[in-house]
Amino acid sequence: MRTAIVKTGPGRGRTEVRELPTPAPGPGEVLLELVYAGICHTDVNMIEGAYGPGSGYSPTYPVVLGHEFTARVVAPGPGVAGFAAGDRVVSGCHLTCGRCRWCRGGRSMLCSEREVIGLDTDGCWASEFVMPARNLVQVPEGVSDELAGLAEPFAVGAHAVDRAEIREGERIAIVGPGTVGLLTLGALPGYEVTMIGRRADAAQVRLALEYGAIAALVTEDAAAERGAFDVVFETAGTAEAASFAAELLGPGGRLVCVGLPTAPAAIDTAQLAWQERSVLGSRAYDISTWSTIPRRLEQAPQLESIVTHTLPLDRFEEAMRLLESREAVKVLLHP
Repeated sequence: MRTAIVKTGPGRGRTEVRELPTPAPGPGEVLLELVYAGICHTDVNMIEGAYGPGSGYSPTYPVVLGHEFTARVVAPGPGVAGFAAGDRVVSGCHLTCGRCRWCRGGRSMLCSEREVIGLDTDGCWASEFVMPARNLVQVPEGVSDELAGLAEPFAVGAHAVDRAEIREGERIAIVGPGTVGLLTLGALPGYEVTMIGRRADAAQVRLALEYGAIAALVTEDAAAERGAFDVVFETAGTAEAASFAAELLGPGGRLVCVGLPTAPAAIDTAQLAWQERSVLGSRAYDISTWSTIPRRLEQAPQLESIVTHTLPLDRFEEAMRLLESREAVKVLLHP
């Protein structure tokens, strides 16, 4: 048997700790033992009942929650090579077909058959769970369990950096100093990056200086920087942040939209034309992104301090309160 956090039905709440049978790995799958599972706003929204018809997710209840993890291999399934019991692994959360033009073209996040663990199908908030072997990558010894627990949101930032195709000497800003914003900063070693956030987020904005940012500004002070940046990453996930981020672009600048605002953003498209600015969407990552993640994490050990709390699975409600009150930056759950 395994311990799991299960959402039992649609709507707000309806989430509980259950004892469930341990799954057996099928062909091409690996049975994993959880080390750490992360909590992000998508998980909070799932618990709050935000994902109904038309949301992009189609959960079948009851469903085990969670999509960010580091784990140890318990047993490879039939036909799996390259993994042995005890190996530490991380993984993306997308289950894709591997056959369509998007999967074959390196954009598997656009696969029409894509399912997301913890949202569409059973996830990783469980003492044991299974994942496809093709999703998994091994964690090097130089990466701690806590740092590895950040791998999934770090991959989101890493893919956004790859999408930006940054050139030497370009000025870069990140609007949104939350976990994804700070992890995006960690995926930009060697670049001059300015972190920008609201006055209410001043502590996290300042934290960016410890992670390598050359400047940390609250939004009111950053207004003077309009037109100053070649690349701006929007990681706040609000329409206001996206609109402001577009105003920060200089001639030929690129806005990379990583956040998922719930309302449309206002962007002056005439200025896009006049200044030849570009707007790029960055959705999670491709399965191929993961071959680079262990190495890139190893180069950013300072990111481990983003993890402010670790709690057992059965205290997930306490973890939610810590996030809601902003007492926590990042919470990891463990068995």
